[in-house]
Amino acid sequence: MADYQHLPQDDYEGDHPPRARTSFPRTLKKALSKRSNVVLLATAAVAILAASAFWLGSVNEWSHHATHFETVGISAERFQYGLDKCEQIHRKDKHSYPEAETRTFNPRFVNGTKPMVFRNGFIFDGVKEAFRGDVLVDQGVIVKVGEVGEVSEDTVVIDLKGHILTPGIVDMHSHLGVFSTPVLDATNDFNEVTDPLVPFARAIDGFNPSDVAIGRTVSGGVTSVLVLPGSANLMGGEAYAFKLRLPETLSTEDMFIEYGNKDKWRYMKMACGENPKSRYGSQARMPSTRLGEGWLFRERFSKATELKRAQDDWCVAAGALPKYGRHRLSTPFPEELQYESLVALLRGDVRLNVHCYETHDIEAMVDHSNEFRFEIKGFHHALDAYRIPDVLKRAYNNVPTVATFAAKFGYKKEAFQASVLSPKILVDAGIEVAIKSDHPIIDSQHLVYQAAMAHHYGLTELQALASVTSVPAKAMGLEHRIGKIAVGMDADLVIWQKHPLSLGAHPLQVYIDGIAQIKNVDPEAWPEQGEPLKFKESPELVIPKVKDACSEKAKDAVFTGIKKIIREEGEEVSDKGELVVVVRNGEVVCSGLCRGYSNKDVAVYDLGGEGVVLPSLLSVGTALLGLMEIPQELATGDGTSQLQPVVINAADGLKFGGHHMDEAYKSGVLVGVTAPFSDHVVQGVSVAFSTGAENALSGKNAVLKEQVALHVRIGQESKSVLFPTISSQIQFLRSSLHKGLSDVFNTDDVFAQAARGSRPLIVEVHNRDEIIRIVQMKAELEKQGSSIRLVLLGATEAWTVAEYLAKENVSVILQPYLCSPVQWTAQRCLAGAPLTKETGLSALYKAGVKVGLSVAEFEDIREMSWFAGWARSDLGLTEQEAVGLVSWNLAEIVGLSKGTVAASGVVIYNGSPFEFGPKVAAIIGGGKPGIQCNPRAF
Repeated sequence: MADYQHLPQDDYEGDHPPRARTSFPRTLKKALSKRSNVVLLATAAVAILAASAFWLGSVNEWSHHATHFETVGISAERFQYGLDKCEQIHRKDKHSYPEAETRTFNPRFVNGTKPMVFRNGFIFDGVKEAFRGDVLVDQGVIVKVGEVGEVSEDTVVIDLKGHILTPGIVDMHSHLGVFSTPVLDATNDFNEVTDPLVPFARAIDGFNPSDVAIGRTVSGGVTSVLVLPGSANLMGGEAYAFKLRLPETLSTEDMFIEYGNKDKWRYMKMACGENPKSRYGSQARMPSTRLGEGWLFRERFSKATELKRAQDDWCVAAGALPKYGRHRLSTPFPEELQYESLVALLRGDVRLNVHCYETHDIEAMVDHSNEFRFEIKGFHHALDAYRIPDVLKRAYNNVPTVATFAAKFGYKKEAFQASVLSPKILVDAGIEVAIKSDHPIIDSQHLVYQAAMAHHYGLTELQALASVTSVPAKAMGLEHRIGKIAVGMDADLVIWQKHPLSLGAHPLQVYIDGIAQIKNVDPEAWPEQGEPLKFKESPELVIPKVKDACSEKAKDAVFTGIKKIIREEGEEVSDKGELVVVVRNGEVVCSGLCRGYSNKDVAVYDLGGEGVVLPSLLSVGTALLGLMEIPQELATGDGTSQLQPVVINAADGLKFGGHHMDEAYKSGVLVGVTAPFSDHVVQGVSVAFSTGAENALSGKNAVLKEQVALHVRIGQESKSVLFPTISSQIQFLRSSLHKGLSDVFNTDDVFAQAARGSRPLIVEVHNRDEIIRIVQMKAELEKQGSSIRLVLLGATEAWTVAEYLAKENVSVILQPYLCSPVQWTAQRCLAGAPLTKETGLSALYKAGVKVGLSVAEFEDIREMSWFAGWARSDLGLTEQEAVGLVSWNLAEIVGLSKGTVAASGVVIYNGSPFEFGPKVAAIIGGGKPGIQCNPRAF
C-alpha cells in the first residue's frame, strides 16, 4: 500500500528550492535600506507581494507557508471526493437515532391511512408482563399506550374483545425472497457459489417481492425480517432488513425497514464449519478443511485491514495539508469495491451475522473478531453455543446474540450435540437468544410455534415472546423502530386468536405501519375472550424411595394420580384419582380402575392427579429413522440405494440405539416404521421396530414386523436416467403391479403381494394430478382382480380430491401436518388460519378418509403429540380422535395389528400431552425393560 504520510506536497523535487524564495526578502531589504519615498516604496512592496503570491500558486489566497505551491496529481473533483469520503467514514454520529418516544412519524406511512385505537385487550409489549390497556396509532407510529380516552371522529376503533396484542414478530434469519417458493433453479438466488469469499454480493440484488411465501409469513404474525444470503460461503454477502408489507410499487427498496434513511445499518452474513468446506472441498478447492477456512478468513480480513489503514493514512495526509492555498494529494482516495463491505465492517458500519454450530467453530470466529477488531452481532444456528457461554463473552467489544432453533438437532454432525435446553442455558448465562426460522428450512409462518417450544423447554413466557420480538430487533440495531409496543415505535401489531405461546395459536389480524395485512377480516365476528392463558406447572412424578426404582430392574409398580387413560376403545376419566396403571414383571397388566389387583407392598409412583396415559405413538414413513444417524455422513448408517432391480428390506439395514431412535423413544414414539432410502422409484419394504430396543435380540419387541409395506415414490425426487419423467415412474409402477398380479405362482414377490392386498402399497406423492392417476391405476388393476391397499404418503394436494379418495378407499398419511408449498407440483398447500378456513387434514377428515400424521425429518418426531394437539385445536377433535392420528390410525393404515401396538408399551404424561408444558413422566415398554422415569427429550 502507498505511504500517504510522506507524499510530495509541492510541485518541485530535489534539494534546491525555487529562486523566488530568496529574491523576495533581498529586494525588500534593499528598498528599505535606501529610505526612498514612502509612497513609492509602498507601491513597490504591494506589487512585489502580489507577484510573489502568484509565484507561490496562491492567486486568491495568502499562504503562511512561503515555500508551498499548488500540488499536482489528481483533479480537484477527485480530491474533494476523497475529502467527502474521509468525512463520511469518520463521522461520530452515524446510527445515532432519536429516542423512540420522540418519534411522531413513520417514513413508511401511507397517506390516507386513518388513525386507529385498539381497545379492550391485553398487551404484551415485548419487554414487560401482560397488562390490560389500549393502544393508539397515527402516522404509522404508536402514539399512546395505556388508557386512551376520547379520539377524533376519523379514528378507526378496533375492539380487541379481550384478545392479546403483541408487537409484530421479527425474524432475524430468513431467506424469503432470495429462495422463493416454489423452489426452482430460476428463483434460487441465496448463494453465490462460484467462490467461498463473496462479501460484496448483495441479497437485495436477488430479492423477489413477489415470493408467495411472504403473504403466508405475514399471516403468522411476522412483520419484519432480516433476509440473509445462504451459508455455502465463508463470506456470503450483504443482508437487508425488510418490512413485509408489499408496496404497490413492488420495489424492494420501498420494503426497507429504514426506508428513506441514508444512514441505515448494513448487515453481512458469514459462515463457518461444514457448509463451506463441504461445498468447496468437493470441488478440490480451498476450503476443504477448517484449517483452510481459518486461513481464508484471516487472509481476507488482513487485506481489508490494510485497505482501511491506507484510507486512514490518506485522510490524515489530506488533513495535514496547509490550511491556505490549493493543495491536493497526488493519488486518489484508496478504494477497492470487493473490499468495501469488509472495510465498512471493520469501521463498525456493518452488523455481522455468522452461521456457526460447533464450539471450536464459534471460538475461531471469536478469535478472528479480536485479531481484526470487528464486532459479531449474532451467531446463527449455534446449536453448540450453550456449552461455551464464556467463549461468546470474549468476542470483540460485544456479546453476540445467539439466533437459534428451538428444537432442531442431529441433521448433520455439527448439529448432533444440540440440546433443547440451549436457549434457557444461554439466557441464564446472560446471552440474549433470538428464535428464528431460517426460512424455508422452517416455514416462517409458524415462527411463533418455535418460540412456544422454547418456552416449553425452559424460557419464561416473557423471554420466549422477547426471543421473536425485542431481542432480534435489538440485534438488528432497530430497537428504536420495531420489536416493542411503546410510544414512538412503528405500528407493527398482531392480534392473536389465543395466547401466542399456546399450541396452534394464530393471528386474527396483522398490522404493518398501521395498515391491516389480512384481507376479509371482520373484527365484529371475533369471539369474546377472557383472561390470557396462565401457564401452570404440572406436578412432577413422585418416585418411590425404593431400590432400582426408575431403572431397567424395576419390575412391579403401580402408578396413581392418573386423571385420564386414552385408548382406541375409548377414554377413562376420573377426577377422584381412582385410575391406576399396574406393572407386573416389567409389563403393564392393567390400566384403569384395576380393583382386582393388590397394591400391597408394591412401589407407588404418583402423578398428583394430572396423569394422562396413552398407547405408543407411531412414526411412519419418516426417512432414515433407524437406518442413518447423520444423513450427510454415509458412514453412519445404511446408505442410499442406487438404481437396481432388487427390492431391498429395511430390516437388513436397521441399527438400534442411535440418537434419533432415543429421542423418539423419550418423546413417547415407541414404534417406528421405516422404509429404505433409494434413488429408485421403488424405495423398498419397511420394517416396524421398537425405538427403545438395544438391538434386534432385545426381547420379542425389538423387531415388531420385518416386512410391513412396499414403499414407492413418485415425483421430482425420483427422476433419474432410468426414470426421467413422472409418466415413466407411474408406468413402471403399473407394469410391476400388473406383472405381480399375473404371476400367480410367485407369492414372495412384493409387487404380487401389493397387487393382491396382502401387503400395503405406500406411495409417496404430493401432486393432485399424480394422485388421481395413481388412484385410477389402482381402479384399473382392481377390475383385473387386484385388491390394492393403497396409502398416500406426503399427499400435500390430496385434500383437493378428498371425496374421491374416500370413495376409492385410499388412506392418507399427511407428511408433514403443516405443509409448505415449496414444490412446484405441490403448490395447493392450504395455509390454514387465518388465510384459509380449512387445512389439508380437515378436508380429508370431513370426507371420511382414513388419515394419520407423520413428519418428514426425524428430528421432528418428538413433536408428534403436539401435532396431534394442533390438529385437535384446528378441527375441534376429541382427545381420543387426536391420539388416533398419531397412533392406532397409523397402525391400521400400514397393517400392524392392534395387539402389536398394545404390546409395544404405554406412555404416561404428567398432564395433557396436547399442550405445551406437560412432559413424558414414565414409559413402560417400547423395547426397554423396567420403568423409565422422566426420559426428558434433551
